[in-house]
Amino acid sequence: KGLDERDDCTIQAKKAEATMRRTAALVLALGGAAAALVAPPPALQPLQPRRAAAAGAATTSDEATAAAPTASDDANGRRRKTAAVFGFFGASDRELALIEKRYAKNGYDCVVVPSPVNEVARPSGWYKNFRRNAQLGKKHKLGRHFDVVHCMSGGFLNYYLTRGAGVPLACDTLLLDSTPILPKPRAFTTFARQFFRDALPVGWVVDLFPQPLHLFLIRTRWSFTAFRLRVQHWVLRRFGKHPRAWRDLTTRWLRVSSSAARRGNYEPIVAHAARVAFSRAPAAPPPKKAVFLHNPADPYLSRDDVLATVGAAERLGLEAAVHEVATNHVQTIFQKPRLIFEGALA
Repeated sequence: KGLDERDDCTIQAKKAEATMRRTAALVLALGGAAAALVAPPPALQPLQPRRAAAAGAATTSDEATAAAPTASDDANGRRRKTAAVFGFFGASDRELALIEKRYAKNGYDCVVVPSPVNEVARPSGWYKNFRRNAQLGKKHKLGRHFDVVHCMSGGFLNYYLTRGAGVPLACDTLLLDSTPILPKPRAFTTFARQFFRDALPVGWVVDLFPQPLHLFLIRTRWSFTAFRLRVQHWVLRRFGKHPRAWRDLTTRWLRVSSSAARRGNYEPIVAHAARVAFSRAPAAPPPKKAVFLHNPADPYLSRDDVLATVGAAERLGLEAAVHEVATNHVQTIFQKPRLIFEGALA
């Protein structure tokens, strides 16, 4: 009987030990699941707005590797650099995420702003974009100071429409990458024709459509759009309930842009874009310096426009540097990022 009791005690002890092991394993499993719920993988996180993973956030393996030095820097009390990137026309979510990742790997907290074609590539979109930015003003998510503002291709226009609308977007370094694409029909004609050459299976057919005729059609369309926007804005001013401050700012900008379209002379709005980009904007100080990064043989750009914009920045008192590269349009950050982070931004 004594032996039976000892056997029963041994069995009960082993059962208790097994139960404790299962409980510990369950606790660990639940803990891992909770961590996964708190920090979902990047593929499940919302893309808008896109921000580089902060130190301590759960990331993919190589993002964690890139953020590791930053976590150490933060622990030592050093400030992490900041960047805002205005993406190029037609950029996919994957491309915008990769741009953010490049900046995160090089020690930046980065905000990537898409440049939708329907809002940045035509005057009606400019008006919509400008009104929305003017309405937000200081409440805009970009209404603060960044170490770097990076404009890629058509992103320059997005930057102009943001600062010009009274958003207090300021920076130390303004990086103009494969840009400027200026707010004038000739610049858009050059860009559009090369885009179709690259996008269409038989891109050579673009050359069968005369460039002067293409330019004439864009000028005509923009002129009609300018008239329509003036009438639309007049109605909104008379009957809409809009705060006067941002309404008047939009009115002044629309007078400049629509007058340029009606007269066929776009130099006033080009000059206005330069003042807003390189000098004091309605609610933001000028950048400390501008860096132009471009391929001199880039068929999407006018070389004359690039040189004229560099000259405009210098006349407005801004330090300007020019970095010429051999990469294709907006491809430097994907193919040779060191030319940006160890060259243009060094």
